[in-house]
Amino acid sequence: MPQINKPTTNMKWDRINTIYELLNRTSDGVTIVQLSKELGVSTKTIQRDLYEVLEPFGAVKSGRVWKIDKKLASDTLNSNERIILGILDEMAKNGGISFYGKAHSLLSKITQQLEHPIFANLDSESLEESHIETFSKLENAIKAKMQVEFEYRKGIFRVKPLKLAFFEGFWYLLCLDVNNNHKFKKFHLKSIANLTLTNELFQVSSNIEDRLKKANSIWFDLDKELFDVHLYIDKDIVKYFERKPLKSQSIVGKESDGSIELVVHITDAMEIMPLIFYYIPYIKVLEPQWLADSVKKQILSYAESLS
Repeated sequence: MPQINKPTTNMKWDRINTIYELLNRTSDGVTIVQLSKELGVSTKTIQRDLYEVLEPFGAVKSGRVWKIDKKLASDTLNSNERIILGILDEMAKNGGISFYGKAHSLLSKITQQLEHPIFANLDSESLEESHIETFSKLENAIKAKMQVEFEYRKGIFRVKPLKLAFFEGFWYLLCLDVNNNHKFKKFHLKSIANLTLTNELFQVSSNIEDRLKKANSIWFDLDKELFDVHLYIDKDIVKYFERKPLKSQSIVGKESDGSIELVVHITDAMEIMPLIFYYIPYIKVLEPQWLADSVKKQILSYAESLS
């Protein structure tokens, strides 16, 4: 069996990438037990990686050993799947050098070639190695429903992690603050330091899970009640709300000229205000009146500041 360098982290994509590289360059094949010893993980973990992740991309079993069937790997992906992987590869460039290095290495091996006429500009912050490790730990804690502790802006927090959320180009941890009466909080992922997993488990109600699915932006607040915002959408911008609908939007009215009325469920005015200002004058708040008045007041105040 060829010697390999163990990955510096125990992240899933590091391990899968290493397994693929090993299987791809060996002619004799590698057993699950050998992979388990080399990577320092259980044979069940290796089996899961092979059957659930790598088998659809050319990993084949021959007796007790596994290899990569290059023809099968190249034939596995249809054109649509290659396009999707190409887009993911382009998007990964915005995740930082460390993240892209890992993502591109794995994606390029899966597709065999990523020369594609695709450009995707995802306006996102970059993630370095330490941030990816934090991301992985939080992902594991969320799946296991395990409380975590960490430092954040000179404070120490113990929380129940609920979701990792990507809003406006930034990653956040959505959680419940254990030491503050389980208040709903959001922490910028890259600002979290010295994260540790505890052995204390917790449960999450189905109501909380349902509420989190309606979060439109970082301004979402689980501790506030939802309220409806009715928006008039001019025919010239309807297509943008059809292509990229808001999490909780529903169309409640259509006019003959092509304009529509949308209803969006939010918890804070700032969940929708930036969008309203972005599309003015093609959007208008119909209800509630206090929100329409707030938008008008801010527009007038800004106009006065220019005079």
